Amino acid sequence: MPPTRVTATGVSHVELTVRHLGRSLQFYRDQLGLRVLQEGSSEQAFPNSGKLRIYERPSRDFRFALLHYSPEPTPFGLSAAPTIILLSPIGAPPSGTSVKVDQIGITHIGLWVHGLDELYDDLRDRGVTFLEPPHTFMTLPHGTLRSAFAQDPDGIIIQLDELVSAQ
Repeated sequence: MPPTRVTATGVSHVELTVRHLGRSLQFYRDQLGLRVLQEGSSEQAFPNSGKLRIYERPSRDFRFALLHYSPEPTPFGLSAAPTIILLSPIGAPPSGTSVKVDQIGITHIGLWVHGLDELYDDLRDRGVTFLEPPHTFMTLPHGTLRSAFAQDPDGIIIQLDELVSAQ
């Protein structure tokens, strides 16, 4: 009998490790408008996570926040659309730095927005660092993809995308 083929059905989440959860929440929640689905500590939500071999420092505690862009509640706090998880280790700060697009690793996340130019002006006025202002990123048969590239408080690149339909 041939092996069963497993097929991914979507992205469940993107996790970003950050130095200061409060500072990152100000950016993602207060400036980008993402909704907090849940906040807590590893002890509350993931009692066995420190035993997993996915950490540089095993048995490390952390605080977290699950974020989503939908204004509507989602089943179990999750949905088919990706959730962003902010993870902030307690104690010694995390090691490493964010990477640029031409380096190995997850280099950035992209968020759909409306009113890119106005959002850019607003975020820039509030002190958000931009690597690239709004510009035409790609021309598609049904419209133009306009993008701007910002950095979160830890230097992680955030691509803000707006699709402008061809008229």
